[in-house]
Amino acid sequence: MRSWTDILDERLLSLPPYIRLAIILLALGVMAFISWKKKFLTLSGIIMAIVIGMVVFYIGGVSCFVMLLFFFVSSSVIEKLVRNDDRIGKKGGRRDMAQVAANGVPAALMLILSRVSPFPLEALIAFAAAIAEAEADTMASEIGMLSHKDPVSIITFTKVPKGLSGGVTVLGTIASLVASSVMALLFMGTAGCLLSEAVIIAASGLLGALFDSFLGATVQVHYRDKTGALTERPYDGEGNRNERARGMKWIDNDAVNFLSGLFSASIALSLMLIR
Repeated sequence: MRSWTDILDERLLSLPPYIRLAIILLALGVMAFISWKKKFLTLSGIIMAIVIGMVVFYIGGVSCFVMLLFFFVSSSVIEKLVRNDDRIGKKGGRRDMAQVAANGVPAALMLILSRVSPFPLEALIAFAAAIAEAEADTMASEIGMLSHKDPVSIITFTKVPKGLSGGVTVLGTIASLVASSVMALLFMGTAGCLLSEAVIIAASGLLGALFDSFLGATVQVHYRDKTGALTERPYDGEGNRNERARGMKWIDNDAVNFLSGLFSASIALSLMLIR
């Protein structure tokens, strides 16, 4: 039995290319307008989201676009509900171009791979895993902020400040597992993948989110502000540069998100190829 996304894809493909392009641009335009009005994205973030959205919609069709849209809406809403100005992360509430690219490019690359490689199905599952990782990491970070217990380092298990990369909580880890599983089930319902493939998506997404925390605790750059507290912000509120305390200066939170997405996609791709 064909899914509703298959029917929509079939009807879209039956349309002239210019009409299909207009529909895609209209859908992305609506998303961009809402993002701007709700202050989910900066202007640069909107531009990057449109570029990634076009790649995903054009190559992956409706089912893949639904995955991307669900991640965008759910992550933006949860960040607005939970985020506050006192957190020690590098950036504020609106996602900019770098943040959007860090979360979306790994998935887009897997879709491109599905078109140019001899293993299109495996690459498609890797796409879903990359989106699942982005969703899992976002939910772990945001919902983990609501934990009554302080996060601990994923490496040393010692307490770390809330919001600092590399810290994990039980609540955040559970949220990560649930989010990754929801994305896997969503892809199963829209793309019609097998249960075993959905399990690979969910597991890869969770592992990618944990890998994100590992990178955050080991190689991601951290600074010390003038009070001596660790922060991910390179500058303080007065524009003065904070002193680098640890990590590689070119690996910030955006780089970690990008590498984690690729890691999750690689795990899913490998599992699909050897099964």
